[in-house]
Amino acid sequence: MKKTLLLCLTAALLSAACSTVDYTSNRKLKGIDYSAYENPSGFMGDNYYGELPTPSILDEYGLPQEETVDESQDFTSEEIAASYGRYTDVTVVAAAKRVKLGSSANSKNMALFQKALDEAYKQALRKYRPAGFTYSIASVGAVNPLSDIEVSCILGEQAANEVGQSTCNLFFDTLVKQYNTLLKEAQNNAAL
Repeated sequence: MKKTLLLCLTAALLSAACSTVDYTSNRKLKGIDYSAYENPSGFMGDNYYGELPTPSILDEYGLPQEETVDESQDFTSEEIAASYGRYTDVTVVAAAKRVKLGSSANSKNMALFQKALDEAYKQALRKYRPAGFTYSIASVGAVNPLSDIEVSCILGEQAANEVGQSTCNLFFDTLVKQYNTLLKEAQNNAAL
């Protein structure tokens, strides 16, 4: 009998402790008087003390100042107008290549790869000067993310039609040759 009574009392206490009664609604909260605190910004609720200073780069209405333009100035240039189509071109991935750095590739290999990538980019840019030429890299290795790197050769659409294949071929060939050269140099230096 005592065990049953003790068990019922324990169950009642546990269920009371786990209940979701909100006791905060019965509390009386004291209001906080913020008037006793210092207000460094000059604002006090809806009451405003003083005027806002106008920033030096904006006029009295908050708009940027307009520059006066001399009518004798020419805003068109043959050079800009001739290259207008190139700068508004859509960029496209002209080619992509997966470069294998090896299953044990690490941050040192990636640093060498980045040097080779920079050199290949400079050579292709110097030779063909294609508009919108850039590249992107993504690690695509399954186990070691640095083991395989996918390099994309990106060009403006018009440049891709004109010199895209030759630019990307030079870029990828130089990249692989330069990486292998830098890797051999690093291995020779480590052996010494």
